Amino acid sequence: MDEILQWLTNGKDYQTGIALLERHQRNRMLVQHFRHSSPKFAATKLEYELRKLLKGKSVPANQTKPTAPPWTLINVSKPKAAKSETPIPSIIVQAKDELYELFTAISIAHRKLYELGDGNSEDVMAQRRRILEDRLPLIRRHDKLYPLKKLYDDTGIVSAELVRMIREKVVEEPAPVPMDARAELEKLSDMELVKKEHSIKVNINTTRNRLEYQANRKLDTPNPMPESPLRSKLEAKLADLRSQYTIITEIIESRR
Repeated sequence: MDEILQWLTNGKDYQTGIALLERHQRNRMLVQHFRHSSPKFAATKLEYELRKLLKGKSVPANQTKPTAPPWTLINVSKPKAAKSETPIPSIIVQAKDELYELFTAISIAHRKLYELGDGNSEDVMAQRRRILEDRLPLIRRHDKLYPLKKLYDDTGIVSAELVRMIREKVVEEPAPVPMDARAELEKLSDMELVKKEHSIKVNINTTRNRLEYQANRKLDTPNPMPESPLRSKLEAKLADLRSQYTIITEIIESRR
């Protein structure tokens, strides 16, 4: 693993790091993920994966200890922090959750573009355009949100802009598929329907948790979101997601 240690001390070139990961990592999908991701979004995660391969091997004194990638979620249910430490604000926990979701969604978009290939048929170009249009707002939001979260990491300051972005997240999220789109859903293949069903189920759980715990994950103690315009929008979104889920399960059941 000396070559990984050398990489850590010599600039951490992204492409070189991928080559090292491919040499020592059996997970081909993980390697492909980094090949089709932007260094801007994946460099920290790549370093994290390479550091894990060291398996306790001593790191040069001028190197920091392995750190988790910026989207690592905080275990708010069983905190390891000492009693003297300041609890992580729930708004920061939500920001970390969202950054993880954004990174995942952007990576999926990159993979879809790769799988689509370089064809120039009308159908391929339409799909490529749709993926790029869906990806753009995700990248823009990530670029706005990450520096605000890092400001807290560096200074302990929770900026008003970060609070605003998290509380108004539902405004920037794409509108759910309306009920009258059943015909469009029926055009999906069986595999696409299963993926859609899973995605909506995850969104239902996340939205419900935001309403009941003001977090993307279920916590030990309920902390319901107070009555507000945001709560009303989330409740409407949850109802719409549940309607979509019912439609999709009906379509899947009818094909069996």
